Amino acid sequence: MTIDWEAFTNHTLTTAEVRLLGMVDVPSVLALQKLMVHEVRLQSRTNAAVLICEHPPTLTVGEGATLLELPASPRELESRLIAVHKLHRDGHAILHQPGQLAAYIVVSLPECSMSVDEYRGCLQRAVVKTCEEVQVVASIQPSDPTAVFGRHGVVAEIGIHVDNGVTSFGIFLNVSPRLDEAREIGRGMLGQKVSSLNAERVRPTQMPQVRSALIQHLCEELGYPDYHLHTGHPFLKRTRTLIHDKFANPQSADE
Repeated sequence: MTIDWEAFTNHTLTTAEVRLLGMVDVPSVLALQKLMVHEVRLQSRTNAAVLICEHPPTLTVGEGATLLELPASPRELESRLIAVHKLHRDGHAILHQPGQLAAYIVVSLPECSMSVDEYRGCLQRAVVKTCEEVQVVASIQPSDPTAVFGRHGVVAEIGIHVDNGVTSFGIFLNVSPRLDEAREIGRGMLGQKVSSLNAERVRPTQMPQVRSALIQHLCEELGYPDYHLHTGHPFLKRTRTLIHDKFANPQSADE
């Protein structure tokens, strides 16, 4: 008798777990990301995790950011109802707000047989392919590995952290955020142009279409063409957050 050992293979070991979290505050996602890092490192249940969400108005500051990227002190920004968080990721200061799609990616680079630079390239290519799906021309510039560029400016920030081969943080893609605010923080303060898919297309972009395309291309680039899609996570609880009047207007300022 011949035993087919392949039949006993746990196929979840080669499958990514993708969770659609909706609108969620940064501290909650960071806590969930910490749990995902632990699970991926142990390889006990989760092989790779992708957390997809949007954030209420929040400013995160990467380890490579400078004070020149902030228009005011953290205390003054928080008085405008913009929370400020210093994070262990590379990249610039980033304003997160509704209309910006965030993807937190937790994978083991040794398992994916990737270097950090190769991994970063995968994230950038996933964004470029996602842009192509909505007829936006995007490109990668070797001189700046922390961004993806449209014709009118940066459409996505890439900010990552790697600890013992396991990644965290990831992609922040501007779909339809308020660009007037986004241009006052981070790259905008350094004189760089900031754009969005709406601004590149000069017409509205459907968030569900972008979200679906980003998940597909991201998982394919990382070597997980099969993935399990979930909505929410038991770990998360809904909270109420005050939002400044400037962000309460659902119409994006893309001019």
